[in-house]
Amino acid sequence: MALGRYITHAAVLLLVLAVSGYASVNRHVDLNLRLGAVNAQGLVIGEGGEVGTVQLGRLSTIVKPVAIPTDVQQSHTPVMYEVKQGDTLKDIASRNKISVDAIRWSNFSTLKNADRDVNKGDKIVLPPVDGVAVAVKDGETPNSLASTYHVDAQAVLDFNYIRTAANVPLIPGTQIVVPGGRGPEFEKPAAPLRPSLSAGASGSRTGSSPGYTVGSGGTAVTAAVGNRFAYGYCTWYVFNRVPYIPWLGNAWEWFGNAQSYGWPTGQSPRAGSIMVTWESGWGHVAYVESVNGDGSWTVSEMNFKGWNIVSGRTIKPGGVPLIGFVYPPGRH
Repeated sequence: MALGRYITHAAVLLLVLAVSGYASVNRHVDLNLRLGAVNAQGLVIGEGGEVGTVQLGRLSTIVKPVAIPTDVQQSHTPVMYEVKQGDTLKDIASRNKISVDAIRWSNFSTLKNADRDVNKGDKIVLPPVDGVAVAVKDGETPNSLASTYHVDAQAVLDFNYIRTAANVPLIPGTQIVVPGGRGPEFEKPAAPLRPSLSAGASGSRTGSSPGYTVGSGGTAVTAAVGNRFAYGYCTWYVFNRVPYIPWLGNAWEWFGNAQSYGWPTGQSPRAGSIMVTWESGWGHVAYVESVNGDGSWTVSEMNFKGWNIVSGRTIKPGGVPLIGFVYPPGRH
């Protein structure tokens, strides 16, 4: 009798354990996962592991979710950018979340003049953060770059993953970013050079007779939408008279710029055309108001008599160092 009771108690205990084990198994899991050959999913569910982005303990207990990065990783490398039609330094800086000064300092040889913007086709270096992107010169070290651009040498070492000492010369030609760096002062626009009244087309003297007559006034303007030229200069004025000029650049560049954009050019004045001359170190542009019977022409212009002053002139053939005339489409 005692043996029978023991057997009965053992059977009940086994039944309870079996029912309890069945209840703890996920009913959505194929029970065959624990049978036969090794099954990866079964091992993970039974012994723990990682499924997708979730870390599991034994019997599928969730331990913790795997962290998912959401921020875009910060680049540490400068990029070369080709300027597109309509781009300005301000636009490019805004899109890349850096300052205009950072772009100028990173391209100092071409953008050191504060009055200069970029033109379509220009290739410029963009630093990944505000600061200066530089190509290492022979003998330069993190210490010397930090001193030049007014930052701590450790910032240069850390941002560029440099593992050598700060006084060890860098490899010439290597692109280095100086985060938070500040370059030299930019050049201010030069004052226009006033031409001699007797300067001919070659810039030589032609006696006492001037090649033009300066009038008392010209056609006043208001700023046109999209005018990106420096206020008060000849280029700013002429854009307001022809408010669809697609290029930028100094006045002397306008003749070549017009040709590259397919605008007609020539050596004869026409009403509504743009006169381009070498009347200053930056060149000069004026708007042709009319052509006279004696071959002379009358222009309106700005910054000939003085900055932000609109004036007029009547010019004789050969009276100015002429580059040529640009004929805006749709005006002739």
